[in-house]
Amino acid sequence: MATERPIETKEVADMLGVPPRTVTRLAERGEIPGFKVGDVWRFHRQDILDSIEEQKQKWRRPSQE
Repeated sequence: MATERPIETKEVADMLGVPPRTVTRLAERGEIPGFKVGDVWRFHRQDILDSIEEQKQKWRRPSQE
């Protein structure tokens, strides 16, 4: 099985409809999955898609409070 090519911050920003700096902040806080190569953040597209789906599921769940 081929390993997917990591994508850059700009590509994630386009996927999420946010500025690249927001993607960097989210990654630094651990709110989206990513990894650094030197000083540059990289991401796997499927990890980002999975993270989006997890967030959608959280919003769909009724509050347990």
